[in-house]
Amino acid sequence: MEKQYGMYLAYFFQALIGLNCVYAFSTGNMAGFFSALIMFIVTMVPFIIANRMNIRFPWFVFFLIALALWFHTAGYVQGYYEMYYPYYDKIAHLVSGTTVALIGFLGVIFLDRYWNMKLTAPFIVGFTIMFGMSLGGFWEIYEFLVDTFLGGSMAGKMQNGLNDTMLDMMFVLAGSIIVAIMGVFYFRHHQKEDIVGSLNGDQALQSLTNTGEEK
Repeated sequence: MEKQYGMYLAYFFQALIGLNCVYAFSTGNMAGFFSALIMFIVTMVPFIIANRMNIRFPWFVFFLIALALWFHTAGYVQGYYEMYYPYYDKIAHLVSGTTVALIGFLGVIFLDRYWNMKLTAPFIVGFTIMFGMSLGGFWEIYEFLVDTFLGGSMAGKMQNGLNDTMLDMMFVLAGSIIVAIMGVFYFRHHQKEDIVGSLNGDQALQSLTNTGEEK
């Protein structure tokens, strides 16, 4: 993977998640410890995918994923969700919405290339928003189920009424729209193939394309 100095931001927030993991363990917060440990492991997934598939993701992809997971980890382990409610929660949803939408944006472009679907730029931009909102909706359902059947998370109730849920979805929508707008500006000057070519090594891209054409 090419050296990108912005990656140090991703490493920094990975380290913070690791420190939260250690802190939770040292204070006997086993639920927080396992949650932080899972979040730390998840931050490693993009690195593994990038190395295995020879994909050169931009540094901000790793950074946003680590930042979103740190918000979730610190919110529960450090109690920030309650301490800075509702502002912390809404910022966390904004960051998460942006991150998920970016993953959806890059993912659909790779699938378009892999399956040769010839998707248009407006479709990709629209899909980006819908993908971010869909994942946000599933998360709200998860929060509802945790509150209903488990009595809430370690930080208390995950939802605080209809207004809270709707505001969460609005901030997820805002994050998705931010990525979509960036996509619109990008497509004004580039083709979607430019993104795939810049992210993937030539040899790996050719292999991926050939595999898709054989199917």
